[in-house]
Amino acid sequence: MKSLKDSTDAAGSNVVQLEIVDTYNAAWSGPVELALQQSLRYLKGRREVWLARDAASGQLLVAKCFISGKKQQREFKREVDGLVRLAERSIACPKLLCTAADGLGGLWVITEFIEQSIELSALLLRRSTNVSSAEMSQAMRSLIKVLFQHWDSGVYQTDAHLRNFLWAKQSIYTIDAGSIRFTRGTRSASWRVRRMAAMLGKSAESFRSRFLQSAFEVCDELGDFQLLRKLKSARFRTLLAREEAKNLRRLLKKSQRDCSQYQKTRQGQHTLIYQRQLDPELISQLKTAPDHLMDLGHRLKNGNTCTVQQIEWAGQKIVIKRYNPKPFFYRLRHRFHLSRAMRSWANGIALNHLEISTPKPLAIVEEREFGLLKRAYFLMESCEGQSLSEYLASAINNQEDTERVIAQLATIFGRFKDVRAIHGDFKASNILVDESNLCIIDTDGMKFLVNRARFQKDFKSDFDRLLSNWEDASPVRHEIKNRLKEIFE
Repeated sequence: MKSLKDSTDAAGSNVVQLEIVDTYNAAWSGPVELALQQSLRYLKGRREVWLARDAASGQLLVAKCFISGKKQQREFKREVDGLVRLAERSIACPKLLCTAADGLGGLWVITEFIEQSIELSALLLRRSTNVSSAEMSQAMRSLIKVLFQHWDSGVYQTDAHLRNFLWAKQSIYTIDAGSIRFTRGTRSASWRVRRMAAMLGKSAESFRSRFLQSAFEVCDELGDFQLLRKLKSARFRTLLAREEAKNLRRLLKKSQRDCSQYQKTRQGQHTLIYQRQLDPELISQLKTAPDHLMDLGHRLKNGNTCTVQQIEWAGQKIVIKRYNPKPFFYRLRHRFHLSRAMRSWANGIALNHLEISTPKPLAIVEEREFGLLKRAYFLMESCEGQSLSEYLASAINNQEDTERVIAQLATIFGRFKDVRAIHGDFKASNILVDESNLCIIDTDGMKFLVNRARFQKDFKSDFDRLLSNWEDASPVRHEIKNRLKEIFE
């Protein structure tokens, strides 16, 4: 079955004819015609989720298509059973309207569309600007109470994350019912701690701290002091670190395949991965003639290893880093390694997830010849600012600015230590400073989750490389060394 997403992205709209198999609402029977309006989620070869409109009534719906394959029947059945059983346990979720078949092998689950709803991730991760701090706080406490309700009812999600909840009219709705499992009885405090660690391991540090503070308050309010003690324990912090490492490995792998966020295409020996919201004309250019982009804008660097160009596309400043061809035997030796462009792409995604500022990755192109990498391109958002050494030199008489920058450096090194990350070339020119942030660039040599025995040595080398930008007697060097020394002890 051809992906509906591909044809809809190209044509702008799509209409599907469905025959209802089972109805869960008397108003739904017989054939149905749906206009697919917006792709909500996508898992290549398995399922697609659409915002759709019923042609007869004009009603907005959510239509989930399970694509023909070996997992289709199991995942389809779990989705339907999950919605039915959630409703039976009085857990708020979208109403199941019907199931249907499209005659091409696809099985569909049709549910109501929750009006005025947003994904909880947009609210609690500060991606929506239309909500107040009070509403965010209320939503966080509501989420924790809904999770407790799940666990009291013997319900849990195998892949619990914020995108599996909607916020609408001061209430939380549980979605993605196929990922939910049902057991008998309530879950123990130890089990709940493990589930929270698994969920928070997928989350950024800023969300994690706010979630835990709200969880402490809710536990205290409900008198669940056993769970409260466990959440404040050293064991929970160890579990959390383990889950964060597991999620980081998953994230690095996910960045190299098709998913809801990224599109991957391969034509002959040309591979392209890009953010799905990227401008279609730019995508077309990357598919056909990426090198033509190097004739636009202005040159930032013209080296043998790589060439860096800044362009403006659809009002957005973009930096293109072209990795130039290497000698044949070098390419042969490195044929099973990730390209530097791919490492830049994956590392940029990981750093953004960790809330360490770095230019947002937009796309990567790899061109091969006889199966060996010939040339690669990495596109990212432009990051403006002075190098760290230039900024600190200009702020030498401004103690407040100097303190702010050094505090941010400490935060970055602290997070690197948490996930055993090595930059590999942590010189001052690879740290850009603007009025509010430090931005890490040139990340193609970065490594995450480095072997513990090796990490401390390489981590210290990163710090020494940074300090080498200032002379031994420099006050800046002295202050950075004193402020960050505890991280390296």
